[in-house]
Amino acid sequence: MAAKKKTTRNKAEPKKKPVIKRGAKKAPARKAAPKKSASKKPAAKKPARKVAPRKARRAPVKRPAPKKRAAPKQAPRVPNPEGLELARAVAQVALDKKAENVQLLDLTHKAGAVGYDYLVIASGDSDVQLEAMKSGVEELLKARARKPSSVEPSPDWVCLNLDDVVVHFFTPDKREMYDLEGLWSDAQRLPLS
Repeated sequence: MAAKKKTTRNKAEPKKKPVIKRGAKKAPARKAAPKKSASKKPAAKKPARKVAPRKARRAPVKRPAPKKRAAPKQAPRVPNPEGLELARAVAQVALDKKAENVQLLDLTHKAGAVGYDYLVIASGDSDVQLEAMKSGVEELLKARARKPSSVEPSPDWVCLNLDDVVVHFFTPDKREMYDLEGLWSDAQRLPLS
């Protein structure tokens, strides 16, 4: 047999790329093995990283204190003797009809904003009692030849607008829910007589 001739490749010649047939899968690329160090000494620990100190924060800028605003000028209380007398008469009607916790509030300092001078608030146990209190106020007004500007009755709240006086008759739970006394906490409470 004839011996095959070995061919030597010239180092200057480029490597030939392997021919891949169609449909054939490429072999996955091999990962390079990690390099091993010549010495078998364990790796020295890295020194802890020094953190530079934070820059000092700037001192806060001193700003001038805000100017205190003057309290809004309240309109002077203009006495309304007719309105006060009517409010007391309405409160007395509510007391005559066994109303509870009757209060008379003076709103003359806010009259320009709310549109009335006095507020009467009372509680009744049932819609029947609220209706009786409303009827009593209407009779009082009829005797004085006056009519309410508006009447808004409901089973648990009656509101009467008498121009200078606004009247609210509530059931106790509705009164607690609307909390008109809390809304007008700055209003002066007036005696009923």
